[in-house]
Amino acid sequence: MNKPRKLLNVNECKIQASLLLKNLHSTQPGIAQKAIKRFQRLPVFKSLSAQEILSKSVQRKHALAVIAMENGFKSWTDLKTQIPFIAGGYLNKWFAKYDEAKAHLQISGGYLLPYKNQFFICEASYISQIGLDPDDPDWKLIGYDWAKPDNEKAWQRLNKKWIKIQESRHE
Repeated sequence: MNKPRKLLNVNECKIQASLLLKNLHSTQPGIAQKAIKRFQRLPVFKSLSAQEILSKSVQRKHALAVIAMENGFKSWTDLKTQIPFIAGGYLNKWFAKYDEAKAHLQISGGYLLPYKNQFFICEASYISQIGLDPDDPDWKLIGYDWAKPDNEKAWQRLNKKWIKIQESRHE
């Protein structure tokens, strides 16, 4: 029987990245080799041999990028900003393709948010639950679309508020 997968959280992903870096420099060849193979998924290390990777200064940012990729995100930035969008108890409408989500948004309203390579439409109550103001005028300016906003400056203002919310939760 499969164990249910734990919901991702940013702190856990940071710990995984630290462990990956530690494993890269392990004295046990099997552990180090597995870590090297994981780093070779990144374009910057893809064409390098194990020895070349070990001779490079592999940084925490590289380990974070590996963890993000392994969890289906394009980058660490996407992971850390999108994971907090997921809050339990809400029946959001999910879409595999942006165009489908956008069409639904235009017909039914709501708020379009990204998660990994998918998109979902949520209601104002969800936006409140995650800490943002659903009545903020910037939502209208971005077309209620976080993934491809109509107005970049309005999105930047909302994103700054979102970052502050995330930072206050981790203090």
